[in-house]
Amino acid sequence: MPETLAPLEEKRDVHLLDYWRIIWRGRWTILTIFVVVVTLVAIGTLTQKPVYRAQATIEISPQSRKVSPVADVAEMGASQYGWFAEERYFNTQYEIIKSRDVARRVFDRLDLYNHPLFKETTDPIGTFSSAIEVEPIKDTGIVVIGLEGLNPEEVAAWANAIAEVYVDRNRDQAVEATAKAVRALLSEIAPLREKLKDSQQSTFEFAERANLYVPENQQKITNDRLSTLQAGLTETQVKKGELEGLLKQIDSVRLSHGSYENIQQISGDPVVQELYREKVGLEREYERLLVTYKDKHIRVQEKQKEIDEISRKIASEVDRIINGLRAQYELLKDREAKLIKVSDDTRAESLQVNRKASSYEMVRGEEAETKRIYDLISIRVKEIDLSSSLMSNNLSILDKAPVPKVPVRPRTVLNMAIGVLFGLLLGVGTVFFMDYMDNTVRTSEDVEQYLRLNLLAIIPKQSDETLSAVKEAYQTLRTSLLFSRKNRSANTVLITSAGPQEGKSCTTVNVARTLATAGERVMILDCDLRRPAIHTRLNLSRDHGVTNYILSSDGDDWRNYIKASDLPNLYALTCGPIPPNPADVFGHERFLALLKELRSQFDWVFIDSPPVVSLADSMILASLADMVAFVVRHNENDKELIRKCVTNVRKINSNVIGAILNNVDLERSHYKDYYYVGYYYYGTSGGKRGRRRKGSSSIAAVPTTDAEEKRSVG
Repeated sequence: MPETLAPLEEKRDVHLLDYWRIIWRGRWTILTIFVVVVTLVAIGTLTQKPVYRAQATIEISPQSRKVSPVADVAEMGASQYGWFAEERYFNTQYEIIKSRDVARRVFDRLDLYNHPLFKETTDPIGTFSSAIEVEPIKDTGIVVIGLEGLNPEEVAAWANAIAEVYVDRNRDQAVEATAKAVRALLSEIAPLREKLKDSQQSTFEFAERANLYVPENQQKITNDRLSTLQAGLTETQVKKGELEGLLKQIDSVRLSHGSYENIQQISGDPVVQELYREKVGLEREYERLLVTYKDKHIRVQEKQKEIDEISRKIASEVDRIINGLRAQYELLKDREAKLIKVSDDTRAESLQVNRKASSYEMVRGEEAETKRIYDLISIRVKEIDLSSSLMSNNLSILDKAPVPKVPVRPRTVLNMAIGVLFGLLLGVGTVFFMDYMDNTVRTSEDVEQYLRLNLLAIIPKQSDETLSAVKEAYQTLRTSLLFSRKNRSANTVLITSAGPQEGKSCTTVNVARTLATAGERVMILDCDLRRPAIHTRLNLSRDHGVTNYILSSDGDDWRNYIKASDLPNLYALTCGPIPPNPADVFGHERFLALLKELRSQFDWVFIDSPPVVSLADSMILASLADMVAFVVRHNENDKELIRKCVTNVRKINSNVIGAILNNVDLERSHYKDYYYVGYYYYGTSGGKRGRRRKGSSSIAAVPTTDAEEKRSVG
């Protein structure tokens, strides 16, 4: 056998059956909450007075219907709301329907101030407006106005009054806005008429004083003339500049005795071009003659004379062209001076005219602005007058509210259905919340996966009906102990627990009785020197026990302290007087020798120790025992506390063989690990029969007879 049974490392997936087990375990809690909720809902529904709902329907148009395209000052529709106008307009109308102003108008129309429902309230109008409900129909301009109350005739009348007041209010505001606009415009038009007359007279007198015969055109004529002169001056200056550059180039060529052929204005002249062609022809003939004759030959000299004559003609023609260019330059220069003078005179005249025209325009602009405002106001007055005569309301009542016949509340069937559903959900939710907050050990998964311990046995809660199940559970624990020890010499078992009151002493006595009944020699060593209980369980005297032996003389025999129980083969060594420091007792040499002697003289030695938490006694005893078993009270101690205690013990003694789940209530538990013990319970009391289900893999099968059990162990 391995030193310890390997605990499960992988956590089992959560199954729907696990949720059902939580619900089944808390079924009475669920039933209680369900009954309370359904009862309260039923009482509240049946005692509630019937409430009736009346509904009137209104059609809202974003724009008022216009017969003529005139200006709108009535402020009807969505035109005054800018971006997202329709959405904002409709939202505004919904709030207006629920406003205090509409409620006040309804109170005035129906005289509701003395109504019993509102007479005693501090704010009757606010109470009434808060009861108005507005339900717009999606993607339409239709709005349903709803109102609820105890009297169906009154509710219908109030709903219709709200619709009528809302529609009339919109029309009244439009009429008032139109009248206000007319009054404002008429109050402005009379002083404007006088102001326009004075402005026209001032304009005429100013033009007369400034000699502006055509004030509007005189400034334009002067400006056009100045523009023409400026254009002529610019053109003259451009031409003059070109001639000036050309003459400079000619002078440069003359001083350098160069040729005028590179000057376009000279070389491009037709006469000069013709003379150059003749000269070129004569020079070619002269070259041909030199080939035949010498330069002193008469024919050569005659041809040279012709060439010289042509050159003189070219020079004469060039001089004529240059003189013409110089004359043209002088003319342009004179024209430039004259244009400059005339432009300056015209500019001065234009400046004077502009100055007078600016003053005139200022006077005339004031007159024009006054006239424009006067004309606009006159047109606006006529438009408003026409609009008021053609104005139509953009709100209308589509359907008036009929008198309701059937109350809308209470809805008995719906309320009860909601109560049933809410009661179940609240009950189930409460049970799951309690299960979530419960951090105690409840299932075999808690022992095997969280505590990392093998489950040795599940001990049912003892009662008259569970005696057989308890007996079989201890038989299972006995078998688990037999399979957990490596050999017969490893027979010392420490039975401990994480906290007090978990049933370790009771478990120790009962498993010892089971082994003794099977013929095993069993010794119970009561080492709980703080709250000893073994002597009480076995009806023995506590005195003359472990502490007496430890403090006795060296020659004293431990057998003198052994007490026999009422069951053969079962012996006990009670604790004796409680010492001031129990931990020192277990470290004494005589205690170690005693434990060695007991191992050799008995088949099983069970040590009942104090709880592990906060005490060193159990840790010392764990180091001396061959096996350690934890007793865990079902649904009692915190899992984290138990796990820490198990971890601490494992550091001292790694052979922690498992845990014993104690005090399990079979009636209230619904976990698969408890089915096999329920089999015996139902099979022996009350005649009930159920299918036997497979238990946890860590629990050994229970032999039916002692003989079979011995064969299975041996």
